[in-house]
Amino acid sequence: MLIVSKKNKGIPIIDCWYAEHALTMDGVIRYQEAEKPIGTQPEKFETLLSDLREDEETILSRFSGNCRYKVRRAPREGIVCAAKYGKEITEQDIMTFTDFFEQFWASKGVSYTEKDKCRAMMRQYASAGAMALTTASVGDKLLVYHTYVVGEKRARLYHSASQFRTDESITTNIVGFANRYLHYQDMLFFKNMGKEQYDWGGAGRGKDVENITEFKESFGGEPAVFYNGEEARGMMPKMYHAATGAIGRLTKGKG
Repeated sequence: MLIVSKKNKGIPIIDCWYAEHALTMDGVIRYQEAEKPIGTQPEKFETLLSDLREDEETILSRFSGNCRYKVRRAPREGIVCAAKYGKEITEQDIMTFTDFFEQFWASKGVSYTEKDKCRAMMRQYASAGAMALTTASVGDKLLVYHTYVVGEKRARLYHSASQFRTDESITTNIVGFANRYLHYQDMLFFKNMGKEQYDWGGAGRGKDVENITEFKESFGGEPAVFYNGEEARGMMPKMYHAATGAIGRLTKGKG
């Protein structure tokens, strides 16, 4: 279980990941990927999990043939990956990532309106040792960003963004190699940290995300179902909840 908390007007706002049971502490609690339904109106959350306890070659062998080819091709194209974790993530890293993420969505015709909330969340999680930020680059061109919520045993993909939509000099093939290679290198990074599972951050079945889910499935993860929910415990948190009208979800990651 991972707990990251802050205070808003003196009220504890608690993000609880991977809970096996409800918390007993007072506060406004947001349950993320709980093992069972907890809190008010819990929602089912489908995802994929890759086992990081296997050796590197076994992890790679679970990828589809086309995916393995692109992962192996990436280094020959000069693609280099890097990772930062926890307090290694600087304020400049956060600012640069959120600018990149905003441009990523703008290139798709979508206005990203949670930039400030995203920055605040990343600062909070990085300071708590619960955030990782990874990149894939060619030369001085940054192609792909991934961010992760990192718990005791699990690393959960939170954001994923690619550069090719805003840079015509970068081909879609190169970005495809970079993105797959970065996922594999991220898996090895977390494996070497002692994490046991790589959580793909959702595997929706709607028409709007079916291509993303198919991409994630090409890495051979196993389907899993968790639950997102929320509740207010204690008199003051309940009053806060009643006054604000809703607890509010975490800033949404796009993966």
